[in-house]
Amino acid sequence: MIRSGKVVAVSAALVLAAFVFQAGCEPNTRALFTKPELFRYERLGVLGLNPEQEQIFMAAYFKTFINQPITFVERGALAKVIGEQDLLKGRLNDATRARIKQILGVEALILCEYYEDAARPGKAMKLRVRVVDSETGAIVGSVLTENYRNFDDHARVAVEAIKKDLFSGRA
Repeated sequence: MIRSGKVVAVSAALVLAAFVFQAGCEPNTRALFTKPELFRYERLGVLGLNPEQEQIFMAAYFKTFINQPITFVERGALAKVIGEQDLLKGRLNDATRARIKQILGVEALILCEYYEDAARPGKAMKLRVRVVDSETGAIVGSVLTENYRNFDDHARVAVEAIKKDLFSGRA
C-alpha cells in the first residue's frame, strides 16, 4: 500500500510539473496597440520574413480576419519597387512607402522581425509585428510575441492579439 501511495504522489508531482512547464511555455504578448484604421486596409504587403514564414503569417491573417476583403501583394512585386536588400532588411523611407502605395496600391505594410531572444539564446524566439500606413508612415498596429514554440504559433498569436485589441476598442 505504501508503494502505491508513492506512485500516486510521484504521478501527482509529475502532472503538476507538466502544468507548470506548460504555463511557462505559453506565449507572452506585449506592447500591443491597434488603431481602427486597420479595418479600412484591403491591400497589404508583408516585409521582413523569409518566404515560408511570410506564407504562414498571411494564412494566420486570413484565418483571423476571415470577413475582411484582404489582398496581399506578392513579395516579388514589392522587391521590384523596394530592391531586394532593402526588402530583406525591412528598410523603408517616405519615398519608398509612397512608391509602394502609388505603384502597387498597398495601403499598409506589415513589418515583421522574427529573432532569437538574446536573454535566452536557444530557448525563446520573438516576433515583432508593426502595421504601418504606407502613405503616412503611422504605426496603426503593433505586437510583440515571445514563446518557445514554432513560427506558426507566433504568427497566430500575434494576429489574434491585434484583432482582439482592435475589437476591444470598438463600441
